[in-house]
Amino acid sequence: MEGQILFLYKKSMKKYLYIILFIFLNGFMYAECYDLTNQAECEYWTGYCEWNEDTNQCEEIGGGGGDGGEINYGPYQYDYLTESDGIRLSTLYNGTLLYYPIDADYPYASIVLIDAFGDEYGLQTWAQFYASHGFISMTIGNFDLEDRDLELAGWDYADRAIGLLDAIETIKGENVRDLSPLNGLIDTTSFAVSGYSTSGGGAHIAATMDSTLKAAVLLNPAVLFLDSINCSEEMAYYCLIEEHLNHDVPVLIYAGENELNELGSGYDSVWAPVQYNYVPETTDKVYFESAGQGHGSSNFPVGEVGNYALAWLNYYLKGNHSYCEYLIQAPESTSQFLTTLECSSLPSYDINGDGVVNNSDFTMLLVFVLNEDTSISTSDINFDLKTDIFDMLILSDYLQDL
Repeated sequence: MEGQILFLYKKSMKKYLYIILFIFLNGFMYAECYDLTNQAECEYWTGYCEWNEDTNQCEEIGGGGGDGGEINYGPYQYDYLTESDGIRLSTLYNGTLLYYPIDADYPYASIVLIDAFGDEYGLQTWAQFYASHGFISMTIGNFDLEDRDLELAGWDYADRAIGLLDAIETIKGENVRDLSPLNGLIDTTSFAVSGYSTSGGGAHIAATMDSTLKAAVLLNPAVLFLDSINCSEEMAYYCLIEEHLNHDVPVLIYAGENELNELGSGYDSVWAPVQYNYVPETTDKVYFESAGQGHGSSNFPVGEVGNYALAWLNYYLKGNHSYCEYLIQAPESTSQFLTTLECSSLPSYDINGDGVVNNSDFTMLLVFVLNEDTSISTSDINFDLKTDIFDMLILSDYLQDL
């Protein structure tokens, strides 16, 4: 691979490359509404983009999200930090909101997120969702064209990957910054990356660049690699081939059942199921396709989309293997679900942690339900973020079948 895949930074990317890519991917570039510089172009993609008259900018219309349920926020209050609070500045991303939980169990594992385009407020709902469940979650902003040399192309996939990885260094810095509320509270070995649409592609590239990442959560991703050896000149040397995604970082890949119909030709070679297929079978991977949804299926942590991502982080970032059985079961809201994840044969539903499952586990679960206690993760058997009668029914059925 060395010397074959060439990541080209902005200073060597000419504007015509961006134009060629826009034409090539015109079937799905509506996701990059911020690139449409006038109202007429924006309204051409009506239904996907809308013109904001206050800012004179084309913006993406928010997507759906999973099964149409609610966002299941966690038990923790949270706060956030920005550069004005003294956290590290970076030239590799454009602003940040660093959300962190208050009074959760530490050290805190972390995830960094970036939206397809726009500032650090993109994917803010995801960041708040994760923080409410005890994770540090940092959103970073994209560089707009006007913030770059106008002779150069826009913020590409590899740039987003580099920005995500640099943001991890910012989080690590908070663990040693004297005035940081996170001083000494961060697990500096447990990080995940996430992004939506083309920034989902950026997150996937980050997984190929840094094998120390514990996981990636790819929200309706699209990705192209700059590769002068394997990609054609007609496509400005951008493409996606199996060799590009040869990595071992566990990846959760979201897509919508109707996504390809929405996005059209040009997208079928770079979207979520292709990426899933190209990731090695030896790597833990999941393809989560939301029934009846489109390109915005994972724009928000709604219903099973959010619950599944949370279980993914608990399993890979916190090493809580009680989530494994949940992760290998197809969620009800999916039209297609694929995974290479396998679970061990350790006892399930071991509420009291004694290595066996019996009536004492049921008794403990009953106490949790009566006291509305969700402090023990294994008590939430169906992973709906509540400990209730439904968990008791599942455990009861399991015990009767023993």
